[in-house]
Amino acid sequence: MRLAWKIKKIWLWLFIIAFIFFAHFSRLSRPLENSLTIAIRPLGKSLHGLSTWFQGRPNDANSIEEIVAKLTVAENKLVLAIVDQAQLQLLVEENNKLRQQLNFLNNNNHYRLVSANIVSRQNLFDAEGNAQDIILDRGSKDGIITGLGVINESGVIIGKIIEVKDNSSRACLTTGNNCQLAAAILNGTKTIGLSEGELGLTIKMNYIPQMEQIKEGDIVISSGLGDNIPRGLVIGRVAQVNNQSNEIWQDVSIEPIASLYNLTVVAVVLP
Repeated sequence: MRLAWKIKKIWLWLFIIAFIFFAHFSRLSRPLENSLTIAIRPLGKSLHGLSTWFQGRPNDANSIEEIVAKLTVAENKLVLAIVDQAQLQLLVEENNKLRQQLNFLNNNNHYRLVSANIVSRQNLFDAEGNAQDIILDRGSKDGIITGLGVINESGVIIGKIIEVKDNSSRACLTTGNNCQLAAAILNGTKTIGLSEGELGLTIKMNYIPQMEQIKEGDIVISSGLGDNIPRGLVIGRVAQVNNQSNEIWQDVSIEPIASLYNLTVVAVVLP
């Protein structure tokens, strides 16, 4: 029985093969063949693309090393470009400040200025008295002495020289504790007094007689009395007036009009 069944299977396959040949050569199977060709064409393209991708991949260590070397070169160029961009931005900012400083000097040619770079500064939020001091790269060899005013590029006084060495000097900022300036308020009576930094944030002017009429927004300038700082340098604006009817004195809070956080180039006003 098994032998007869195997013989029947052989004859069946021979019949199928013969039928396929007959259908192909007689073109009876042409529509079916065309349909199958269209159906498997996308698969063929995919297989061809995959083969091409495998052929294009690096197949040895040298090719991989070349790719890694090219990536390293590209990364180094990117880092250099970022460094150049940062340096250019700093140069542009310093150039703008120097131009403003020069413009101030041209419009106020009665001042003699020594331009200086800030080379060091401490934490602005430190509670110590000298925490807001700044170090300048100019000293006694440049004519700097203690008590001179320090201004920003717009001519606003931002501090005072308190220590001098041959090639450097230290200045306190107007908002720093114990940084005192002889000041005057541009009100009706030109109130004079002594300004002093408070907590590194604002400036106070204390012991003002109650009879003085002061209002918020009044401009505060250097008075030119008692030190080497000329009269007329702007310190800030009155932000708050603190007076009590039963008190002899009143005091004011002064808001600086210059930012003390982004100082890089300043100038010392010579006497």
